[in-house]
Amino acid sequence: MEQIRLNENSPVPLYYQLENLIREKIEDGEYNPGDKIPSERELSEIVGLSRMTIRKAINNLVEKGILKRKRGQGTFVSEEKLDSFPELIGFNEHIEMKGMTPSSKVIEHEIIEVNAEIAEKLNLNKGDQVILTSRLRLADDNPIGFEKSYVPYHICPQLMELDLSEESIYQTLTNEGYKPTKADQEVEAILADEYIADLLGGEIKQAILKNTRITYSGDTPVEFSYNFYRGDKYSIHTTIKN
Repeated sequence: MEQIRLNENSPVPLYYQLENLIREKIEDGEYNPGDKIPSERELSEIVGLSRMTIRKAINNLVEKGILKRKRGQGTFVSEEKLDSFPELIGFNEHIEMKGMTPSSKVIEHEIIEVNAEIAEKLNLNKGDQVILTSRLRLADDNPIGFEKSYVPYHICPQLMELDLSEESIYQTLTNEGYKPTKADQEVEAILADEYIADLLGGEIKQAILKNTRITYSGDTPVEFSYNFYRGDKYSIHTTIKN
């Protein structure tokens, strides 16, 4: 980064001007995910600000997840996160919209009888059957999520005939006349246990976003799912309107 002088006469604080400058460098591709940015001393020479002002700008960007400190190594651009959870489209479509290549690995795919919790969520009776599908979700061959899905067997028995490492549950439901139209979901932060950490290539007690979802076609529940996403790969973006 060549020497730059920020506008000291601007009503915008200097630390915030520096934040925006670093953001622009990232958006323009001068700094890519995983790149190390200049040290506080180097930035001080580049923009002519005090180390205290620079530290405030860096701290703010770290808190927002844009930068990440590594002990003894410096400050780096965070790996790109996927904003929010997949909407009522298939995972593949969602990842492709982000410019990445999706893939899935099927871990479980079988017909089981519902337990009390699943029966309640899907408005089923004890003894009814569901199709259980567990899949590891990848983007550019990197594991980012783990999904455990339950679909009432009588709604879409065709799912058992498909290779769900390639096919979409939502698209299949749509083809069978049960297009997903809405979903109720609850998101919570949890710590990864050994099983989730191993699946997602992370560490035990790493931050995980757990999304519990009931998907409906009209008023008919067509899927209940647990979804686990790496906290360093997903963020939640919402828009609030009056």
